[in-house]
Amino acid sequence: MNELYNSSDYPDAAEKKAMWNTISTKLKNHHSPPVLFHWKSFWLGNAAAVILLFAVIGIYETASSFMGGTVTQQQEVYEGLNEATQRLDKVAPVILQQANEQDRTSMESTFSAIREIDRLIEELKNEMLINGITPAKKYNLNRLYATKLDFYKELLLINREQS
Repeated sequence: MNELYNSSDYPDAAEKKAMWNTISTKLKNHHSPPVLFHWKSFWLGNAAAVILLFAVIGIYETASSFMGGTVTQQQEVYEGLNEATQRLDKVAPVILQQANEQDRTSMESTFSAIREIDRLIEELKNEMLINGITPAKKYNLNRLYATKLDFYKELLLINREQS
């Protein structure tokens, strides 16, 4: 055996059992009870879920606005005005052909004014897309459409007088 210990220095079976029982009871006391609910993780998880929800809503709204999913009433009005003026543009060559020589030059200058108004409308629409919509821009766009329709009205009245 060992030179420092005799055989009587070693514990017998009963002493070993008692010693290990004491050790195991002491170790059991130091264990904390299992946590069934960890509040910090709960609140962090909920905060992450809320942030994720807002991110998904933001992405959805952004995508739908780029896809043209949401159309405001003002946009519907402008689209209606566009469609109406496009139909009048298709009728314009017929009106010009039916005009007599005296009215034709006046009508041609009116058509060039209408084309200029179209250019201004497109320019203003692009500016509104880039820089946002302001009441002044909305007013100017409405005035341009009104002027364009007035020109078409004038052309139709000239054509009606000739008929």
